[in-house]
Amino acid sequence: MADNVVSFLLENLTRLLNDEVKLLFGVEEKVNFLANELQFINIFLKSSEGKRSDQVVKQVVSQIRDVAYKAEDVVDTYVTNISKHKNRNILSKLFHGKNQVILLHEVNTEIENIKSQIDEIYKNKERYGIEQGEFQREEAAAAESLRRRRRDVEEEDVVGFVHDSSVVIQQLKESDLRLKVVSIIGMGGLGKTTLARKIYNNHEVNTLFPCRAWGYVSNDYRPMELLLSLLKCLSSSISERENLSEEDLKNKVAAELKEKKYLIVLDDIWNSQVWDEVKGAFPDDKTGSRILITSRTNEMVHCTRTTSPHYLPVLNEDESWELFSKKVFRDEQCPPYLEPLGRSIVETCKGLPLAIVVLAGLVAKKERSQREWKRIKHEILHHTRVRDILKLSYDSLPSSLKHCFLYFGIYPEDYEINVKEVMQLWIAEGFIQKEKPNASEELEDVADRYLDDLVDRSLVQVAKKRSDGGVKTCRIHDLLREFCISESSNNKFLEVCKESNVDNLRNLNPRRLSFHCQPPSYIFVDTFQNPCTRSVFIFPEASIDYYSMKSFELARVLHLPFYSLPINLKRMIHLRYLKIHSGDLPTSISCLWNLETLYIYRTRKLSSGIWKLKQLKHLHLSVSKLPKASGERMENLQTLWLKTEDEQMISKLKNVMFPRLRKLTLLTNPWHGYPSQSLLLEELPSLHQLSNLWSLNIMFHLAQLSYSKAFPSNLTKISLKLPFEVECHHLMNTLGGLPNLQILKLTDDGHFVFIQFDLHIGIGKFTQLQVLHMRGISINSWILEEGAMPCLQHLFMKRCHYSSGLVEQLRFEFRNGCKIIIQDW
Repeated sequence: MADNVVSFLLENLTRLLNDEVKLLFGVEEKVNFLANELQFINIFLKSSEGKRSDQVVKQVVSQIRDVAYKAEDVVDTYVTNISKHKNRNILSKLFHGKNQVILLHEVNTEIENIKSQIDEIYKNKERYGIEQGEFQREEAAAAESLRRRRRDVEEEDVVGFVHDSSVVIQQLKESDLRLKVVSIIGMGGLGKTTLARKIYNNHEVNTLFPCRAWGYVSNDYRPMELLLSLLKCLSSSISERENLSEEDLKNKVAAELKEKKYLIVLDDIWNSQVWDEVKGAFPDDKTGSRILITSRTNEMVHCTRTTSPHYLPVLNEDESWELFSKKVFRDEQCPPYLEPLGRSIVETCKGLPLAIVVLAGLVAKKERSQREWKRIKHEILHHTRVRDILKLSYDSLPSSLKHCFLYFGIYPEDYEINVKEVMQLWIAEGFIQKEKPNASEELEDVADRYLDDLVDRSLVQVAKKRSDGGVKTCRIHDLLREFCISESSNNKFLEVCKESNVDNLRNLNPRRLSFHCQPPSYIFVDTFQNPCTRSVFIFPEASIDYYSMKSFELARVLHLPFYSLPINLKRMIHLRYLKIHSGDLPTSISCLWNLETLYIYRTRKLSSGIWKLKQLKHLHLSVSKLPKASGERMENLQTLWLKTEDEQMISKLKNVMFPRLRKLTLLTNPWHGYPSQSLLLEELPSLHQLSNLWSLNIMFHLAQLSYSKAFPSNLTKISLKLPFEVECHHLMNTLGGLPNLQILKLTDDGHFVFIQFDLHIGIGKFTQLQVLHMRGISINSWILEEGAMPCLQHLFMKRCHYSSGLVEQLRFEFRNGCKIIIQDW
């Protein structure tokens, strides 16, 4: 990993030399020296790849990592202090002139110390005979078609669970009307969650239990989070923003389940305390309801009074080989000359599904030859522990993916990770680079490929998919997460802070800190005094006093949901990613000239300085009133998500230009905002001129939706909230003429007032449409003329009103393989 550290540092130093040359006045030669020296060190690191098992080499690599971190700290600190001096008025500059001379002397001294450390590294390299070896090239990536095969958490290739699922389903079907608990018990990595998900999605189970909910528990159990996750499954009206106590949430769950026949899954329970705290939320109304739990410990059998727990066994030899084969060869057969060798490789996994799929992910990327498979077998011959196999897979990752994979350690156990967010974090950290410097592709596209690669290697699990088949949310298995945390700690890459280990972390200097704490515990972040920390993450339940955060002035990432801004914001000039829940954005926001991503969920006051953030790529705002803008141009903005009650929103947005905007979402509070509850689409800010816009989401009432020039022709995805009086024929005629439209979502306002639609789709309309979602629409008739919607693959109707014969008509119309899903309520 040290080679990645040096590579990122080189990029940072190059950027500083190019963009901040005025700020580096007096030390640019020395910074150039550091860059040149680190270039040579980088060559050594790459050439020594594969020799890291040697303890001496490990020690030298560790020294290189520390000196690279130190160089980054020196340069970033100097830029911060010089920037502060630059922003002073003339009188203040004269008064602090002496301080600048001292600062210049200090940075020169620091760089001289780093030079001495680099000299020592070279001496150690020569002293211990560490030679440059052959740089080991990564094998070519698998074919594009393989990379695009996304896998679900449900695992399409489930193996060995036919008997297990039938046994557990039979227990759920027992005639006893009392509330009963059914348990699946087994060690980590056996596939308990996969089996439970297979049962949860089983058609027979769905019919038997019309009311279902899934809750992830895990070792990092959080009562509020668990109850909220259950409520989200049971009711669409619940919001995380509601100020509810744990008891309130428990009562809400009980109310949703009252007198219903329900199935609740509690996945990955570690101790009886969890059951004691939540069982009161599950009423026993003698309806035949069931609770399905998965656990690693037999303790849960006794405390839940499970009569016949199902103990999940390891896979046998044939099942192990079947799972491995499906992961490596997908729809093909294993060549006969490779099967004996492959079976001997699989034996190493001892029948553990997690180890098998991770190892298969490694093998799938390699050449299908006896020579290559013998080499793999030799490597894993002595790896008898699951962690060894996981490390082998990690070591085989391209260097560009290693940081991205370890980054998943920042999240709490069983956390459902937003893919867009994690990719934006990767970019802010500097992990994502274009394969060709002048390539036209965006960094977000590169990050998307990186995520696909981790999914293909079975290191990351897909939790939810987008309409277009891409990954929306993902998870990481807890054993892989533990590996990420352990490996990150060894490399000073990341530390996870809990109440239990807070004292041990005070003397460490990790580059990233992730706080996972529950009330009423309090951790005073400033007591860490870690000037080298570049990223701080606080997850929702943490009660943390970080108001000043002076020790994190060099931070690049602040992920602070449910908290307010630090007071020394204007000194955080290196910040690239900022996420907070609430707080006023002061004028000093304009000092954050490197900021690329800004999320703020609620703010009353917003400075006009936000329009001066020229590097901003992603802006997510919920604000009462927008600040005025006068001819600003945000050249790099790609994503704009805006919720506001400002009646002047459109006129204000007209004064800011977004030439590279790719995704636009506009929302208003349904109870406030526009008095007419409608807006002319042509009033939107030159929408048809946004040549890069491909996704449009407008969640407030629009009038005159038939305005033909309102929609850019390059749009591929549109989501609209429809007014009650919409003229559906004109609307569909306009949308149907968009040549690139692939995804269309039409929704009501959520107040259970059906919008009347006569869907008459004209000749040759919607030529590229693949996905059509409709909610709250009364479909009076549906007529498809010749050549209309020829590519439709997915039709989803939720809470729609339609005639009894419509479904059969649609199945006939779309008999080319379109998947039709209907949810009445």
